[in-house]
Amino acid sequence: MKNPFSFIKDSSTAKLPIITLLILLATLLGLMMVGYEHFLSPKSEELVKAEKLKMEEDETLLDDPTPIIIDSTEDLEPATTSSNQDDSAAAAQQALEEQKKEAEAEKVPESESLKNVGGKSHAYTVEKGETFFGIANRFGLKPDQLKALNPGVDPNGIKVGVTKLNVKIQTIHTVGPGDVLRVVAAKYSVSKKSLMEVNHKDQDITLRGEQLIIPLH
Repeated sequence: MKNPFSFIKDSSTAKLPIITLLILLATLLGLMMVGYEHFLSPKSEELVKAEKLKMEEDETLLDDPTPIIIDSTEDLEPATTSSNQDDSAAAAQQALEEQKKEAEAEKVPESESLKNVGGKSHAYTVEKGETFFGIANRFGLKPDQLKALNPGVDPNGIKVGVTKLNVKIQTIHTVGPGDVLRVVAAKYSVSKKSLMEVNHKDQDITLRGEQLIIPLH
């Protein structure tokens, strides 16, 4: 008698080669995929080497010395300031020497400046509104002659009521009877105007017993 379940056995036997074939195909396909990925992707060793090379390049870039720019003007400022101070001191010294030379050039030897000056010495106190050169003219002296008579006096530093200048005059005249300015001027051969200027007179008036300064001319 035929086994009623024999078709199941026959069917399983028939399907077994197909299943085996499918398994083999799946295995082959898997091996091909693994081999393909291995072929396309870099090896692990190469990846490690590439990473090390990249790290070395980064370290090399970091190790490169970065140029530092130093502003040299800060260091030069003290030297420049010192140089400017030296230049200023040198200029001041030169100006002082020039002033000394000018002062020496203005000095006139006393023997020459007073060569033609006669008369008597007279101490004259500077009055308001007077200048050194105005006083020289008033007494009939040249500025150089008045400087020679007063070597220690600064022409620009005279003070009213304080500075006394040594001047040259003919004499001191004491006014007597009839000694009006015109008569006194004629007596000493000087002009009436110069006589009035030396004695600070603005009117032709004299007083008996008054002392009049008689200029050189």
